[in-house]
Amino acid sequence: MIESQDIQFWGIRKRNRRKPFEVRWRVNTSPFSRSFVTKALAENYRAKLMAAARNGEVFSLTTGEPVNWERKAETVYQHAREFIWMRWSDGGAANTRAALVRSLVPITLATLDPRASKRGRPDDAVLRKALASWAFRPPAWEMAPPPEITEALEWVASASRPVAALDDPGVIREVLRVLALRLDGKPLVHTSMRARRSALYALLDYAVERKLLGSNPVTGVKVRRRRVSDRIDPRRVPNLAQARALLAAVPKRDGHLAAFFAVLYYAGTRPGEARALRAADCVLPATGWGTLMLSANRPEVHPDWTDDGDRYTERELKHRAPGEVRPVPIPPVLVATIRAHIDTYGTAPDGRLFWEGEDRRPVSGQTYRRAWRRMRKAALSAPQLASDLAARPYDLRHGNASLLLNNGVPATEVARRLGHSVAMLHTTYAHWFEGLEAAANARIDAALAADDAVTSENSGHGPTVGHAAS
Repeated sequence: MIESQDIQFWGIRKRNRRKPFEVRWRVNTSPFSRSFVTKALAENYRAKLMAAARNGEVFSLTTGEPVNWERKAETVYQHAREFIWMRWSDGGAANTRAALVRSLVPITLATLDPRASKRGRPDDAVLRKALASWAFRPPAWEMAPPPEITEALEWVASASRPVAALDDPGVIREVLRVLALRLDGKPLVHTSMRARRSALYALLDYAVERKLLGSNPVTGVKVRRRRVSDRIDPRRVPNLAQARALLAAVPKRDGHLAAFFAVLYYAGTRPGEARALRAADCVLPATGWGTLMLSANRPEVHPDWTDDGDRYTERELKHRAPGEVRPVPIPPVLVATIRAHIDTYGTAPDGRLFWEGEDRRPVSGQTYRRAWRRMRKAALSAPQLASDLAARPYDLRHGNASLLLNNGVPATEVARRLGHSVAMLHTTYAHWFEGLEAAANARIDAALAADDAVTSENSGHGPTVGHAAS
């Protein structure tokens, strides 16, 4: 509960100075004053202060002005720092923090005051580094930045618009236009543009929550949407024969990764899910199909975005609640591969299947990507190697989706195994559903032909189904 404040105003005093008319007032025991060039300006300011006091507004003991005035004057840069602190304190995933900062940097630059941002602007690379590595990374707030970073952040703070300025439809429309462009002025890819727009929306929603804005201005602005596709390019997805050739091409020096890549393909896991896989999560019968009980994800992140500096902090499965398990059936070939891997390489002290180094730390992305390049070179033809076919280990997961869909596994089951929604499955792998049209049409043709034959045989005996003729 805020205690009542003792606020007293004195008459305007005129002195022999550049700004001669001085407004004076007191909040509790703290005196404040502000000078103006003309008496009219001083009287207007004093009247606003007195009106705020009559309305019972809380006055700041730092500035002497109503706290509400400070909120209206808060800049986008200041608000963005409050926003990232709120999100950071919520304990979100490290990659989520990094992705949010990647969007906040261009948002902050796009919302600068056009006039102020032309004077003494630092180099863009320095600005982006200052914002990403210092301004929007709370752990860095306790450290002293280099002089050029300090200067860049001071410049941003002075050039940033008030949040209230974004309530202007013209301003917010221009911000959206700039956010849709790359540094070279060309259109941004859809996924990045969507991430920026989502971050801007969340930033302004938080401004509404903090009462800096009355409503989110983005909702009132209609912009022309580009036609985009989120589907995976089928030219980069290996078929069964190509995937097998790649898995057979693991060099001897990378033998400990053979099962890792096999898990990505035959179980369709994400790399982080395979990195977190433990022997206790594997049901490996002597014959037949087995099961992976996926319950954790260990994505690789830069330590700057973590709380403890761990690059492989274990988290719940993507889009799942902590402790939730996703059982994934695995074919006999993968069962045998994992059993052989455990027999040959053992496990890490915590039971993880895939590790490297004497300390048996998690397998790094650099390690398995280096092995992947060698595998592609050994397994693919020159034209294939020059193309995007299986350009990333992650394409093995897409290959698993292709294998399941092309062999008639229901979409609901494919989505469950991969760990995302049916809607996402249809959006991402739409071309494989289109490819199943011919087979579906053939089945319908066969059904119609059979029905036509039955109808023809009974043509003299009236209808066999439906309503009788009236």
